Amino acid sequence: MNLAQKIGQLLVVGFDGTEVNDHIKNMITTYHVGNIILFERNYESPKQLFTLVQDLQKIAIESNGYPLFVTIDQENGIVTRIHDGITVFPGSMAQSAGATIEESRKVAQYTGEGLRALGVNFNLAPSVDINNNPSNPVIGVRSFGETAEQVAERSNAYIEGMQETGVIATAKHFPGHGDTNVDSHLDLPVISHSKERLEKVELYPFKEAIKHGVKAIMSAHIKFPAYEPKDLPGTLSYPILTNLLREELGYEGIVITDCMEMEAIDTYYGTSKATPMAIAAGADLVCISSSEEKQAKAISEIYHALEVGTLTQDRIEQSLSRIMEIKNTYDVDSIINTSYADVEDKLYRKEHQDLARKISNQSITVLKNNGLIPIKAEEIMIIAPSGRVLTGADGVKLAPNFASYFADKVINKKINVIELGDSLTDKEIKDITSEAANKELVIYCTHNATLDPRQIELGEGLLSVNKNLILIPMRIPYDVEKLQGVENCLLPYEYTMNSMDSLVGVLMGSVEGNSKLPVTINI
Repeated sequence: MNLAQKIGQLLVVGFDGTEVNDHIKNMITTYHVGNIILFERNYESPKQLFTLVQDLQKIAIESNGYPLFVTIDQENGIVTRIHDGITVFPGSMAQSAGATIEESRKVAQYTGEGLRALGVNFNLAPSVDINNNPSNPVIGVRSFGETAEQVAERSNAYIEGMQETGVIATAKHFPGHGDTNVDSHLDLPVISHSKERLEKVELYPFKEAIKHGVKAIMSAHIKFPAYEPKDLPGTLSYPILTNLLREELGYEGIVITDCMEMEAIDTYYGTSKATPMAIAAGADLVCISSSEEKQAKAISEIYHALEVGTLTQDRIEQSLSRIMEIKNTYDVDSIINTSYADVEDKLYRKEHQDLARKISNQSITVLKNNGLIPIKAEEIMIIAPSGRVLTGADGVKLAPNFASYFADKVINKKINVIELGDSLTDKEIKDITSEAANKELVIYCTHNATLDPRQIELGEGLLSVNKNLILIPMRIPYDVEKLQGVENCLLPYEYTMNSMDSLVGVLMGSVEGNSKLPVTINI
């Protein structure tokens, strides 16, 4: 393998489109890039994705002699890239509310079976971040819970289930993204806790994941002054990626960066210039998800860093050794020489669907019920914001508006539907509140209202005119803390098709729901 091919093996790149185009072909053949990342923009159908991965693997083998790592963020729940063709399961917090530990392991196993059948061999999940900051805008329900032990137990089960299918699991975001109030897709967060606190809390799930043989760990674009004296984020920090992760924690697997085009990196350091910095710090795989120009420039920056001595060939060889140790065991012929008909029966299996439905139904928490659930009222006003992308990690295929969905499913009631836009005006709040005053029952759905005071204002107005109200926070559960007068509340933990079906069942009495809370709610 020549130097160009060695450098290419350290890059993970994304591209647009559902078939091989000039961008990705050029990256693999000219720049010898050895790994790709898939998004919803690359997915049209199971057969299409299978063919795309086959075609890309053939190009990689012919050009460079080694297979690609085909990576994807298939966390389930709100971070899902493949929405059909394989079963989509409830996400992490919903699992903590509604699944046993063994069922979480099965979720990962079944997800891995579907991914592997389609040729995806590297899943960028699970998030082992601890949801210990209710104001966190990007982790939230992607976390298994608010304690280190809770997160570690679930994530270890996930890692075991995923990796037994032959798909790499990734513990992210090292050394912890849970206690921030900034989305690193948009800016550069800082976590200022002491080493003692970080080692006891944030690092604990990572230590456990390492013990359980996790094959990849993703770095966080977050500053940790306790570990990094030069004010660099974790992804670019030698003390964090090498001194802490490699030497102190003894991790020997692959370190992959979060996307280097996120604003936390691109704004402050530049995607391309930061790429050799990440490798020098200890990253093995550097992810650049979109821009062909930045991908090509990043490779040039690696050569420049080698020339000026800020990056060494020995450091590249170390990463290459870890990558090839896994790639040399990968049976790429099982993808290249297989037809879609041979794998189709491994997709969308009944036992997968049954488990997804069971967990989803069990995940709906009946937090408060003063007799309004199940619904007996004949006249219902239901108010809901539409699903929307709230973070840079969210999937872009959104569920339909729950108010309209509920009305379509419940045909024997008089239902007044109000769909809310992305922002509420004073007039809308006044008009909706006035209309709700004389309704027999009001259902009010919020969507991360703790970060949107206008949704809280509407909720307060509704409560002031009608106590017959059911509150449904459609994502983070902490919205209910802002509306203390609510006497009826359901928590689904995600705005997805799974949760919406289950919500209708609980509201109408065909699904029981549960009283289990995966996080602390102060009510």
